[in-house]
Amino acid sequence: MIKNTIIVYIVLSLEFYKEGNSMGKKGMEQNEVRKYLLIIGTFLIFMIGCLLFFLSWLQKDVEINSQKNVATNVERQSYHLNSIIDIQFSYLSGMATYVGERENIFSGENKRLIQSIVKEQDLDLLALIDADGNACYSNGAKKLVKTRKYFKEAMEGKRVMSSPVESMVDGKTKVILAVPIYKEGEVIGVLGASYNVGALNQMLFNDIYDGVGFSMIIDSSGRIISCDSGKAYRNINISDNVYDFYVTNKEVSKKDMAETKRNIKNQKAGILVLKEGKKVRYLAYDTLGINDWMLCYVVPQSKAQEDYQFVQDRQVILVFVIGGGMIAFLLIILYRESQKQKYMKELASIDGLTQLYNKVGTENLVTEWLDSKESKSGGVLLMLDVDHFKQINDNFGHAVGDRVLYKVGHLLKSSFRENDIIGRVGGDEFLIFMKGVTSEEFVTHRMESLIQYFHELPVAEIKDHRLTCSIGVAFMPKDGITFNSLYRNADEALYRTKRNNRDGFSIYHKV
Repeated sequence: MIKNTIIVYIVLSLEFYKEGNSMGKKGMEQNEVRKYLLIIGTFLIFMIGCLLFFLSWLQKDVEINSQKNVATNVERQSYHLNSIIDIQFSYLSGMATYVGERENIFSGENKRLIQSIVKEQDLDLLALIDADGNACYSNGAKKLVKTRKYFKEAMEGKRVMSSPVESMVDGKTKVILAVPIYKEGEVIGVLGASYNVGALNQMLFNDIYDGVGFSMIIDSSGRIISCDSGKAYRNINISDNVYDFYVTNKEVSKKDMAETKRNIKNQKAGILVLKEGKKVRYLAYDTLGINDWMLCYVVPQSKAQEDYQFVQDRQVILVFVIGGGMIAFLLIILYRESQKQKYMKELASIDGLTQLYNKVGTENLVTEWLDSKESKSGGVLLMLDVDHFKQINDNFGHAVGDRVLYKVGHLLKSSFRENDIIGRVGGDEFLIFMKGVTSEEFVTHRMESLIQYFHELPVAEIKDHRLTCSIGVAFMPKDGITFNSLYRNADEALYRTKRNNRDGFSIYHKV
């Protein structure tokens, strides 16, 4: 395309030169025309060179950003699946508590319970297992499972998700979720639930990239635990090893695959570029936090870059606009300058440590929303402090304190919706504004989950120190309709939480 454009410019220059000769005959000096053509030609060559560089840089930027978007989607998928499994564990633990209150694990009441639960939940089987490994399944089958690893670990008081095992009941390959059954503080048995491995992928979002692409769950050896079914373009089968498959098909070099192996072994997220002829695909992977499993997602590069298609569509227009003259050139400069100013303005509203909005940016965004028509749908303002943060700085140093704030910022971004406003408005003080939320029950559940996530937030430098947080909640319009009133009331609710020994939350109008 660029070569053809250059030819067009040369033809136009020759025509302009002929016109210049004609004008020269009418009185214009020929050398003046040549000088004019030289200036125009130099300008065009300079602009074409700049354009070539610009398009090359732009294409590289598109590739980098599209890869980042794919990686972000996989990270969210991983967090989503982990959250669902945590919910399942919590559900099973609640059932196990109920089962443990009966005199006999295999009582008729307990058997009826697991039979009714299987009908209501997305489970293949539920099993009651006593301390000797005798298992009674929801379908009436009975087996001995005392040699199973998941049973032994659950009897030690652990929540366990097993590697895929072949069921002794129906012969299918499944993963087992197992939780201990306690009675008077002692483990007396295990409650187990089995999933078909294919159900793991069904828990994932299926609407990213319009369903184009597929996901896999693999272990550190490259073995596929689970993958999408019915994907004709997938090529890879569940019996294949991911590492060997793509190297054998020459879609990736051994060197690049070796680096991916190291990342997966170290439970580190990354992205791999697969090339099959002219087809390019991205394979993004991220840790699941379950065993040594990783979530992989494969999507065509063309689909990942679809949002940037407008760049290629406008290349021809850009070339002819630049060739149009100095006016177009100046307009582009002004446009680029305005974009730069917009970027600098956005950058000024971002907190450098957490990459959340800073105090000014947060207040401006919330105020802007409160003044808009959307505010009729209501909202909720959350004030959050990291408990005893000063002690962390004093005992572990400010570098570790900064690390804690960074992890908290990452946790908040992953725990709330994209359209929610999340900011760091002080040293260890964070603000979250949830748009369109008015349900106290929903907010209460979200706060309880968030507090639990704080307890489980891993910070290697303070692994023996459990993080907690205090939260104050103010609803709009119930507790205020302006930023200042909501901020003041949420802050009052926050201090009520702190007076109540922290590690919890308070709602302003219930204080």
